[in-house]
Amino acid sequence: MDKPLPSTPKATRLQICFAYATGALRSLGLNVLVYVLQHLLALGFDEIPKKAFHRDRMMALLRAMVHLLPFIIAIGEVMINWRGYYIGANIDGLSYLQFAAKLHEMAMQSSLAVIVFAYVRHVLFSGDALPIGAMLSGLQLTQFSYLWSMELWGVALSNIPFRRKLSVITIIVMAVLLASTVGPSSAILMIPNLSSWPAGSTHVWMNITVADLWPPRLEGSLVPAYCSQAPNVSNICPSSEWQSISDYLSLANGILPPSFRGPFSVSPYSIQLTGQGSLRQLVIQKHTYDDQSVPYDRAAAKATTQQAAVADALSATSSLWNTAVQFSNSPFFSQRDAVQSIVADNYQPYTLASCGADVIQGETDDRPVAFPIPPGSSLEMLREANTTDKLLQMLAIVHPRLSRSEILEAPGSKSDYRVKWVELPDHPFKGSAIGAVILQPTTNATQGILLCNIAAGWGSSFMNMSSSPAASGTGLASSSIHDPEGTLPLASDYSTRIADSVLTFELPAFPQRLVHISESWAQYLNPQIPTLNTSVFNALMARKMAHKPDTTSANIILAGLVANGLSRTGFNSQLQGELRTAFNSKVNASLPNGKYWFAGKGDMFKVDPAASKDWVKLRVDSSVEGYAF
Repeated sequence: MDKPLPSTPKATRLQICFAYATGALRSLGLNVLVYVLQHLLALGFDEIPKKAFHRDRMMALLRAMVHLLPFIIAIGEVMINWRGYYIGANIDGLSYLQFAAKLHEMAMQSSLAVIVFAYVRHVLFSGDALPIGAMLSGLQLTQFSYLWSMELWGVALSNIPFRRKLSVITIIVMAVLLASTVGPSSAILMIPNLSSWPAGSTHVWMNITVADLWPPRLEGSLVPAYCSQAPNVSNICPSSEWQSISDYLSLANGILPPSFRGPFSVSPYSIQLTGQGSLRQLVIQKHTYDDQSVPYDRAAAKATTQQAAVADALSATSSLWNTAVQFSNSPFFSQRDAVQSIVADNYQPYTLASCGADVIQGETDDRPVAFPIPPGSSLEMLREANTTDKLLQMLAIVHPRLSRSEILEAPGSKSDYRVKWVELPDHPFKGSAIGAVILQPTTNATQGILLCNIAAGWGSSFMNMSSSPAASGTGLASSSIHDPEGTLPLASDYSTRIADSVLTFELPAFPQRLVHISESWAQYLNPQIPTLNTSVFNALMARKMAHKPDTTSANIILAGLVANGLSRTGFNSQLQGELRTAFNSKVNASLPNGKYWFAGKGDMFKVDPAASKDWVKLRVDSSVEGYAF
């Protein structure tokens, strides 16, 4: 009679805990710690008899730690990047993150190796044979060359069932591909990127209507009477800061004017203008026509600048945002740059000037007067108009009512450049804002003239202003074309859309709202300068471009003067509304509520709906540049 097997001794609670710890450490490949702990702690109990299989959920969970730890870290990386998290201008310990990413890569590769070995073990216990190369595949996952190795080909050419062969190869190939990509993927997710981060938004209101800020027609009654002389201080006059155009001409002649030696000097194709609390850029460029079938003026010039009132409102909003950042313990205070943007419902002036040279042969010259064709004119319109290429060096449209004797009556000294403004009828001059006849200096009966067609309009644009809470001073406004309807074509090189640029003039697509200018308003563009005893235009032509015909300089001056003048409409309008504030105990005062602003909970300004129904309403979005997930 056989003797009964001795009963297995029951494990104590300490032994069970140690067994669980042993399982967890071994699953992570830390077998050496098991023996170190056992000998250092001198636990003093007999080892529990080993079992081939454990039916214990806790032990199974601990064995799965080799998968759980890298999986939990990966999920955390994905969630942080999905939700987003702003850090600041700098990252302390970036090298530690790189080291952590490498450790995470090793952990994920270990998890993949365990999966491969587990499947190999499953196949072997199922009774199917495997080549020896396949049994060691878990050790080769980090080597991409294993995909075309003899070991893997041995599996492909083996005699095991096709479905089993396909499953083994699929798992091995997927594991190798994952082992090669999980590392870079983890590093990309774990290391923050330098990017632009949203930092709040609000609507702002200005105490002016759309029709007054961007009027379809400019009348002289809109301008103060004192603007008939060039102002020294006031920026409200259409001719204010005409000296900036003089700076542009100096740059074109290779002379660096004093205003370009300061901290806010800009690129040679743009010049600086000021508002009540902002800095703007007047951009002047040569206009290029893609349509070669119509002989346009090839020396035409175009110009644009930000609307002064809107730039001032954006600057004031930027200042309030900076105050909120400084006193609200916001992480946005640590940033490389802060940008306030207006991305919709904003317009600014765009102008285009084209001039052609002609001569008046004395007072008896009764030939008709023709102006260059307006930009973007259709061929059908040109056929209907009284066109000629005999008077100018380009195709021109005859003015139906202007005579040469009227031109000679222009006031001023014959030794100066004089300007006579002429309103051009909408038909056939559709797209034109106003005409200008420039009388060149002369000493005899023959009078050289420049006949100029000036187009202008309000074009939709994005406006940005860069600032920083740590910096002082006024932000510099910049802008780019906004083409919400997508009607603008590609640029001439077909590489980028025109809408991605700063300045264009492509009728009828852009600018969207055409402007008509009266002679009475245009007079304020060329006032007298008492200190120089001359006019603005004559002073500018004294700086004309060297070795170029007068038409080239006239195009630049007229396009710049009109754009500058239009940008000053509504100059005195200001932000309106009650600012949302919160009491700050540090300074013992109420300051802009930064937490409300940055969270995007609503508008920072409270206005009366009835009083503000006709006001200009703009949305200002704030963003910061810094490191973020």
